[in-house]
Amino acid sequence: MLSRNYKILFSLRLLKSILTSFVDVFLVLYFINVSNNNILPLGIYKLVAMVTVYLVVFLLRNYCKSKNRVWLMRIGIILYFIYFLAIILLKENVVDYIYLIGLLYGLEEGFYYSVYNTIESDGIENKDREKYLGSYNGYKNIVSIIFPLFFGGLIQNSGFINTIIFVLVIVVLEIILSVMLKDNNIPKGDKTNLKEFKNDMKKHPELKSIIITNICSGLTYSEGALSYVITIYIIKVFSESVSLGIFTSIFSAISIIIGFLFANVIKPKYYIKLLGITLPIAIVLLCIMLFDCNFITVVLYNLFQTISRLLSDLIKERNIFNFSNIKTIKKEYKVEYFLTLETALFIGRVISNTLFILMAFLNARFIMAIFVLFVILQAVSIIKLQYDMNKCNAVNLELQN
Repeated sequence: MLSRNYKILFSLRLLKSILTSFVDVFLVLYFINVSNNNILPLGIYKLVAMVTVYLVVFLLRNYCKSKNRVWLMRIGIILYFIYFLAIILLKENVVDYIYLIGLLYGLEEGFYYSVYNTIESDGIENKDREKYLGSYNGYKNIVSIIFPLFFGGLIQNSGFINTIIFVLVIVVLEIILSVMLKDNNIPKGDKTNLKEFKNDMKKHPELKSIIITNICSGLTYSEGALSYVITIYIIKVFSESVSLGIFTSIFSAISIIIGFLFANVIKPKYYIKLLGITLPIAIVLLCIMLFDCNFITVVLYNLFQTISRLLSDLIKERNIFNFSNIKTIKKEYKVEYFLTLETALFIGRVISNTLFILMAFLNARFIMAIFVLFVILQAVSIIKLQYDMNKCNAVNLELQN
């Protein structure tokens, strides 16, 4: 029997994924349109947001160990409501207030994720992790089929600003669910101690692989600029909201199959082999798409990118959250652990989004070549992470025997 918190966390993450998809696809399209195809405002918005996220997470690190920590997540959701409301009120003038919008988004993400990962880690046991992640991705991509079509058609008929009213309804549902969530596992201590955490983690070299993987994720798709760059290339081919929604929905359908296979069929021992096949193909197709962006190259790249990225994300999250529940971290250092990973993400995100801004001034193809290198680094880091975790599990099994 699944616990109440399990169901609430699952629902919160699902609703969050709908909002994230809307921001990553349709909000990017809106920013590009109102700024006359100038990517500079989008880059500034993203960089301001990512710096704000990290500052908020860092400054709230001690409060994340308090008995009222769940309120940080609730405040983040309320800020999301204010963020979308500000876009509605500013309309086409949103570009003139790009710093404010970036700040609001950063505050929302910072408050929300300052505690969400810790609460989810506490709420989902390791034995349920693969099923949780696989099922979540399956349901996420079901709604990702429906909502892009819905949003795309609505934007086409009613306009972007009117569509955000429906987005606000989703945020209200998040607020209601967050109030229902019971936080029963408060971390030990009242202050974070990064120095002690670092010393205690020296006997866990696999943490280094997790940190490197997070840096590479920040360089690419985890709030890195590459996801926006890819969206811009897709917009070149699918320039209307409806066609963009259809395109997004089709590849969400493919992700449903991958999520189902991960939850029910694919064994951990096959992860590296699958990545070894799909990641190189996705990287080669990315290079081809960047030099010749057309319908065929965009579709082929997104086919393999959807498979390889979903596998990479599932493997990364499974290992990150499972590692967060080892004895040392679970009892004392869970906040320090996720703060360390957020720091790694921040390093990658700042580099990535700075490069995105430079695309407005320098040779775009040269910058894109660097992004391709980042994708290769991410591929290597994911494979090494899974290899190190397999090795660690094998050693632990030997010791138990």
